Amino acid sequence: MKVLMISSLPVNLNSIQGGVDAVVVNLLKGFESFPEVNLLILSLGKSDCRKTVKYAGNITIEYLFRKSQFGGKLFNSFFQMRKDVHNHIREFNPDIVHIQGASPMLFCLLGLNKKNLVITQHGIMAEEINYQKNKTDKLKFWFKMIVERYFYPRFENYIFISSYNRKFLEQLKGNQNYYGKLIFNPVNPIFFDLKTHSKFGKRILYVGVINQRKNLLCLLKAMLRLKNKTGGFKLDVIGGFKDEFYKNLIFSFIKDHNLENEVNFLGWRSQSELLDLYKKADLFVLPSLQESLPVSIAEAMAAGRPVIAADVGGVAEMITANKSGFVFNADNSQELEECLLKFCNEDGLYSRFSEHAREEAMRKFHPGKVVNQTIEFYKMILES
Repeated sequence: MKVLMISSLPVNLNSIQGGVDAVVVNLLKGFESFPEVNLLILSLGKSDCRKTVKYAGNITIEYLFRKSQFGGKLFNSFFQMRKDVHNHIREFNPDIVHIQGASPMLFCLLGLNKKNLVITQHGIMAEEINYQKNKTDKLKFWFKMIVERYFYPRFENYIFISSYNRKFLEQLKGNQNYYGKLIFNPVNPIFFDLKTHSKFGKRILYVGVINQRKNLLCLLKAMLRLKNKTGGFKLDVIGGFKDEFYKNLIFSFIKDHNLENEVNFLGWRSQSELLDLYKKADLFVLPSLQESLPVSIAEAMAAGRPVIAADVGGVAEMITANKSGFVFNADNSQELEECLLKFCNEDGLYSRFSEHAREEAMRKFHPGKVVNQTIEFYKMILES
């Protein structure tokens, strides 16, 4: 089987900071185990020159560059990239064309036969636009939202990363028929190799962009209330700020409430560095106001670290509540505090949750299993 996958990977695959790029790289790790699939990745617009990389025996990455700044990204998607993508499809002659994301990259598929096209939507622009601060970002997300609203529903074959994404598409398509399958995003298999902890050491890990949508302030409020009850938690924050106003808000809160000794901001880290931090961490917390299916939760569960996360998007589909983690109502720091206290107060609870988290991650997020489901879906499309 020949598969052409369209994404926007950076040239340095070691510098990926989560999101769709991390999903695609984790898929590549899974596809390595299926040599019967000849996979060509077309990476759009993140290289300053055309470049071909042999990732594995059955996997090639072709980086397509933006030839001109004239007209910006929209012009590039409509004309330059579209022409390049069509040329590669004619030369490669794939059985399946699979695009990762419902962004303006979809314009590259105009004019192609939709019968063998597969779309995987990740973020939902109609939700994410509410958390953009400056006018440039709002305009960019507004355009992506228009593409998502009017162009994304025109296709026929979809892989859904969550039921949340499936419901969103069905609202857009109405009564129109489509062919779809729910397949969770994969995680890097190296996380499964970490040893689990037998006891709860009150060390929390947060991984991701730091902005209003991710709502780190909610976690800090819960930690503040717990400081006198439990002697305090330690929090390692992996990621970077995107918003200067929110950065000032976070640091002011920490200073005003004397939390400097409890919170460490470590910036972005490589996968190997992140693994070392997971070795120390007992728990992963994600208090976001909006998510689709965070890769960070899958990584934590694969590492055998229980998860406490806000019940938004597809999060509740990843965690079995009261078994591999806890979910709480978004922006409710009191509920988050109660979840953290349970690990402090109930003997044996932490070790049981840790075991269940890894078992659940193995079933849902291991790249071999995710890619096997993906290939089976490809076959069903071709047979139909």
